[in-house]
Amino acid sequence: MRIAAAVLALLAAASAGAVTIVPGDIASGSGGYCCCITCPPPPPTNLLTNTLASKSIVTANGAVAFAPGNRLYVTNNAGRIDVFDASLMRTQIVLTPPVTFAAGLAIAANGDLLMLASFDNTLHIYSPTGAAKQTFALPTTIGVAFSASFDLAPDQCTVFYIDGGTIGRRFNICTGQPLADLPSGPWNAVRALSDGGYIAGRAGALSIFDANDHLLRTLTPPIQTPWCMAFDSDSHYIWVGTVGGPIVKVQLENGSNALSGATAFWLAVNGEQRPATATLAADIPTLSPSPLFALALGLILLALQRLRA
Repeated sequence: MRIAAAVLALLAAASAGAVTIVPGDIASGSGGYCCCITCPPPPPTNLLTNTLASKSIVTANGAVAFAPGNRLYVTNNAGRIDVFDASLMRTQIVLTPPVTFAAGLAIAANGDLLMLASFDNTLHIYSPTGAAKQTFALPTTIGVAFSASFDLAPDQCTVFYIDGGTIGRRFNICTGQPLADLPSGPWNAVRALSDGGYIAGRAGALSIFDANDHLLRTLTPPIQTPWCMAFDSDSHYIWVGTVGGPIVKVQLENGSNALSGATAFWLAVNGEQRPATATLAADIPTLSPSPLFALALGLILLALQRLRA
């Protein structure tokens, strides 16, 4: 009997450990901050496949971000960050000093933790071990309702976020100075491209801008107001978490909805691939060789005719 019980325990352990984080997985963090003792516990974070099937429930809640090595970070909004490795084994980083409520989370290339705090309108940078490195007072009110969209651009200096007035903001953590706001919105979500451009979203529209804030293209997918966005592991798609609605996978070529389901207040994609601005600009029609030859011949004949005249 004891042998049979031991075998069953081993099988159960093997089954539990079979779930792993792989590229393309999606972390769906649910909102649920509560200040009162009688409030119910917030819902946990859901680890989803790239087709939005549930893989595992992660017993932590808050802003989410993936890091190299298939690791998942969850703020947990309790002065610490829970870190899950590829096999979903959990460790914790204690933040010193703690952040009461993290409205957004990003992992820098050097492993630093960037946290947007809504209650005191600050941006915190912690070391990979949780030691405070820098704190910036932002010149705007974050607001809990519009702060789930937060992103560190690939230049590792520019931070994008949406403030409480649905204004797109930028801040340079390398210089400690605010940058120019995004073009007039209102905007509800923003995500940086690989080369300085970005996508800003609102209900029914995703607008693509270059690094100089020139509007290149606007996609009009049938989506509700977005909370947050993250590019897919396939750079032809972007995932959009919507207010009171599903997570939607939008094809960047034509703006169509490729997939929808589940829900998210915070959203992260493992192995996110950020496209370049040029690949998302509106297509410019090109002429095939035959029309070009005909055009050239016509110009030559016109020139000869003018010479004879």
